[in-house]
Amino acid sequence: MDNLTDLKLSIVEETGVATIQFNRPAKRNAFAQNTIDEIVATLAYLDSVETVRAVVLTGGPEGHFCAGMDLNELVELSTSKAHQIAFLKDLTDALDRFTKPIIAAVVGYALGGGFEISLACDIIYAAEDAMFGLPEVKIGTIPGAGGTQRLARVLGKHKAMEFVLTGEPASGAEFERLGVVTKVFPKAEVLPAATALAEKIARLSGPVIKTAKQAVLTVENSTLSAGMTHEKALYYSTFGLNDFQEGIQSFLQKRAPTFKHS
Repeated sequence: MDNLTDLKLSIVEETGVATIQFNRPAKRNAFAQNTIDEIVATLAYLDSVETVRAVVLTGGPEGHFCAGMDLNELVELSTSKAHQIAFLKDLTDALDRFTKPIIAAVVGYALGGGFEISLACDIIYAAEDAMFGLPEVKIGTIPGAGGTQRLARVLGKHKAMEFVLTGEPASGAEFERLGVVTKVFPKAEVLPAATALAEKIARLSGPVIKTAKQAVLTVENSTLSAGMTHEKALYYSTFGLNDFQEGIQSFLQKRAPTFKHS
């Protein structure tokens, strides 16, 4: 894995912990298709490395975790093209297939797809002032990488609806109170704490930890797959809306959107 550009990967053989770091700081770690390709390849590689028994996913000790999808790429998608390439399915499938514990260490923004990636992780450690949100409705679309499904499973219908329908964010401290974030820390302590937890888990039996993870995920995955498929179909349908084009263009042009409700 020496050819990564959008990610950094480090493996500490002595502890059995791998750290994946988003590496697009100029974009607040917003991901492009190349980033997705690298995540998919990196997770497949780490699943095959027997000495890796736990993974930490981070934007770095100081940088933003992930500000979501790079809108300069998203604006090029139509409904038909999104269906054709099964947009984001490779990302969500890779996260769902990964058999080892993965801990999100969130500092700064975890917005849109960034929040969805953290929701797909097994444990979320975050800064008290980290900012989580699903702002997709503000740019004329909906969450499409599991946000509607996973957030509703954690929060229940009514609270999830508030976040999804308004697009408003909340802090790491608030999401810890709601049970979405596992534990919060001062900003400087997030990555060390997540790494320490990964090391603790990695000292245990690898096969047993994999089995324990699979057992817990059975609760979620019994209906998640169907929900994810439906969510993506709805997500793709928004790409044909005038409001989708207006929402993204207004964001890129740094102006308020004028939605025509079509």
